[in-house]
Amino acid sequence: MRDWLDARTGYRALIKHLLDEPLPSGVGWWFVTGSIVLFLLTVQLLTGILLAIFYSPSPDYAYDSVRFIMERVTFGRVLRGLHFFGASFIVIAAIVHMLRVVAFGSYKKPRELNWIVGVLLLLIILGFALTGYLLPWDQKAYWATTVTLNIARSVPLVGGVLSDVLKGGSDLGALTLMRWYAAHVFLLPACLIAFTVAHLYLMRRQGISGPVKPVPGPPTPFYPYHAIRDTIAVAVVFALLLTFAIVFNAPLDAVADPTDATYVPRPEWYFMSLFELLKHFPGPLEPVATVIIPGIVITLLFLLPFLDRRPDRAPASRPLVIASFMFVFSGIAFLTVLGFRSTPAPSSATQAARQGATPGQRGPVMVEDVFKNVQALKGITVDEFMGTMGIMSASLGLCCNDCHPGAGTDEVVWEADTEPRKVIARDMVLMMQAINRDNFSGRQVVTCWTCHRLRLTPVETPRLDQFYGEAINELDAVISKAAGVPTPTQVLDKYLQAIGGAEKAAGLTSIAATGKVVAFGSFGGGGNFEYFAQAPDKRAMLSHLPDGESNRTFDGRAGWFAIPLAVVPKYPLTGGELDGARLDAQLSFPAEIARSLTGLRVGPVTEINGKEVYILQGNGARGSFASLYFDRESGLLVRIIRYTPSKIGKVPTQVDYADYRDVDGIKFPYRWVVTWLDGRDEFDFGDVKFNVPIDAAKFGEPAIAARP
Repeated sequence: MRDWLDARTGYRALIKHLLDEPLPSGVGWWFVTGSIVLFLLTVQLLTGILLAIFYSPSPDYAYDSVRFIMERVTFGRVLRGLHFFGASFIVIAAIVHMLRVVAFGSYKKPRELNWIVGVLLLLIILGFALTGYLLPWDQKAYWATTVTLNIARSVPLVGGVLSDVLKGGSDLGALTLMRWYAAHVFLLPACLIAFTVAHLYLMRRQGISGPVKPVPGPPTPFYPYHAIRDTIAVAVVFALLLTFAIVFNAPLDAVADPTDATYVPRPEWYFMSLFELLKHFPGPLEPVATVIIPGIVITLLFLLPFLDRRPDRAPASRPLVIASFMFVFSGIAFLTVLGFRSTPAPSSATQAARQGATPGQRGPVMVEDVFKNVQALKGITVDEFMGTMGIMSASLGLCCNDCHPGAGTDEVVWEADTEPRKVIARDMVLMMQAINRDNFSGRQVVTCWTCHRLRLTPVETPRLDQFYGEAINELDAVISKAAGVPTPTQVLDKYLQAIGGAEKAAGLTSIAATGKVVAFGSFGGGGNFEYFAQAPDKRAMLSHLPDGESNRTFDGRAGWFAIPLAVVPKYPLTGGELDGARLDAQLSFPAEIARSLTGLRVGPVTEINGKEVYILQGNGARGSFASLYFDRESGLLVRIIRYTPSKIGKVPTQVDYADYRDVDGIKFPYRWVVTWLDGRDEFDFGDVKFNVPIDAAKFGEPAIAARP
């Protein structure tokens, strides 16, 4: 078989050519640096391919796909660790290799072209690090990329065009992520492979430079003498890299939040010197730090073989070159240390919570901080956990005390596994996650509702009377554009006209109202409520009930939920629930609908309470979306359902509107029924005022009095 293959490929001659390369006498351990770089490039290529199998380059799914890799893929945490820490290892190895070449004068004639190709490879490696930065779509990725785009914009003459090319659209979003992903997995790998092959070819053509001072003796073949050194060096480096990947988690910050302008990004160490340099050239001097100084350094690197043309290779014979490199690298090291000392660590909601956040602290509260014995749903916030529990409850037709005996009293032990239903539910969650992981690439196709539909056990056998009866069609949560219906613009225009006109709607800047509320049907009793909204994205619903305060607030950046008689009386909103609160606030103002949702489409005509309605659906941030139902005849908005993602499915929140009355020339619904997975509130408005001043504190963290 080997003879047959050799006759057709000549692989034996190729292997002999590679292994029998004659090396100058005296070649030692310093010459293993190139092999280390080549090995690390191979590791990055292989781990990158494996990660790409599970990664989804979309703002809606990128973060979740990275979390899925780390939490659900077998050895996924180690795989991402190898790729993440490998980026730092390869930058270090490339720099060490370059310094070795400079110290040995290996860039001199006839190896000038190989030096130039090597500098290009270093820039490509840094390009990999830069483009890979955005892919996790977490806070650090988003805001560091924002800084990068601002730096690109500062380039004289072409800055605007360069920034637009990198960004792809008007904002940092889906097009940006797709372009950076394409560069990371297609463009840069192609360049890397081409220039690596060129580098190896030129190295073999010109031969290894060897020691600075020739060592007497005949040349020795690469194999086995130097191959042993390369193998040992590569094994040591890989062992160290694998140790990092196993011992340390590759960092993943909170999911990207474009509204959090207070976030202070900190780049990786290999870009910290440029980040720090930028601080010392503010305003109009910014191009000095972003273009001029780096440009001079890179240009001098390319020109080094032509500036230092003397044949002397000993470092002592080249004091200017050696001193220049020492000066530049000392400056880079100094700026890097200064950058880490002067730049605070980026605020990470997830990290802060996992480092000891408690329900009384600001920031997200993780489920592990509140409940014990959490197994299948670790690593999520309390608000996401509550939504997940709501999906289970609504799908099976159960309430809390069906799995947690004593729920609703002070005697419940939440962590107890005495109720078999709780243990089964945990196993079912793991089963669903496995089904979605193994069959649908981690997408939430199968949920509790898929099979149970308000039953403890799924229906096993079809009912023939229903099979031959009239079909019950349920629309999917995500709808597609329908034929024969108005456009989104036409639906919204009719709605604005129905409530008083587009001009009147555009002039609506605030709403302040009071009224009566009945919470949770008869369970929560009746009380009074206050409602406040301020354009474009602030909202507060404050219910004063016999059992305590039930408040939902959003101040444009942060949101809170407080509810009486709950396991966690108050917690901050994060992730999907925060996106949902933002959507609620934006959709409070009719003129903001078109600006708040993207990808608007009108679905098929359906019915609500016997009346035909148009469904207008649009996308929010990070997988959230909303369906707005408009009366086909009157054009008025009669229902909104917004959906946010969770660990086991989409979490719906529904608001039904009725009893429209005129307020200052604008029709406003005086009756709201808000339904979510944990209950239902009915609001009857009494006094409604538009465009009045509202105290900003109304939208902030609610103050909850301690229960007696």
